[in-house]
Amino acid sequence: MNAISKSIFDVRYRIPPEVLHVVFFRREEYWRDTTAGIEDQILSLVVRPRVLIDCNLLGGTEVWVLLDGCGQRGETPFDTVFRIPKKRTNGRSILTALNVSFADPTRISSVGIAALNQANTMLQVGNAVVDAMGMVPITSTARIELISENVVHVRDVLTVPSNSYLRCIVANDENLNNIQLRSFHAFCKLVEYAVKSYIYNTYTVQLDIGELRGGQNLGKIKEVIDSYADAEQNYEDYLKEKWAKIAIMNDGERWLRILRMQIGGPR
Repeated sequence: MNAISKSIFDVRYRIPPEVLHVVFFRREEYWRDTTAGIEDQILSLVVRPRVLIDCNLLGGTEVWVLLDGCGQRGETPFDTVFRIPKKRTNGRSILTALNVSFADPTRISSVGIAALNQANTMLQVGNAVVDAMGMVPITSTARIELISENVVHVRDVLTVPSNSYLRCIVANDENLNNIQLRSFHAFCKLVEYAVKSYIYNTYTVQLDIGELRGGQNLGKIKEVIDSYADAEQNYEDYLKEKWAKIAIMNDGERWLRILRMQIGGPR
């Protein structure tokens, strides 16, 4: 079970099944032998086109991507364009490009990396004194922009080393498998607000039309749907005030970076 299936399963316990049947079971599909189920309708009409997109806009996963073999020279010597294949991002699209790092501690030829035949306390102190008088090497740049899907434009760098890395935020897994189990209930609440908002905005006018033209007293169903009038505002507030924080804490790399900035230290 993942977060999406759990949220759709919980919706059936939080919204009366008669309301779900009226809204999501389409009458024009009665002629079919097997009509689309309510779960499939919720997934295709609410979760994927809205909730997952909003989760990507406020969340995602921070990763490091090797740029070796992806660069192409731009119009000027200071422009480089990287076309990153999706096999390096595990099939996901890049949402935000943060910075490009030129330092690779695993290679001796990287910027600011030097190898010593011997390492003792005196050599380390002497090396620190010499480094203090030298220039600080440029190990990264944040003058980058995402110009197309998985295409990054780097500026202000004359020569980009082949062993550079891109720090970026990629989309969530299509089934939200990157969301931890402890956060499933929070995601279920987000989907609940989204479904209630869809029900109200889609069916409230149809109820009034049916009551005016047919003269029918819709009673309890209309009362339940009218109670969802504030669902859209609840969805927006919950998405920005709570889920945005939960999404960051589910991204281990980004959450660790935030903790380092607050606490300090090299690790």
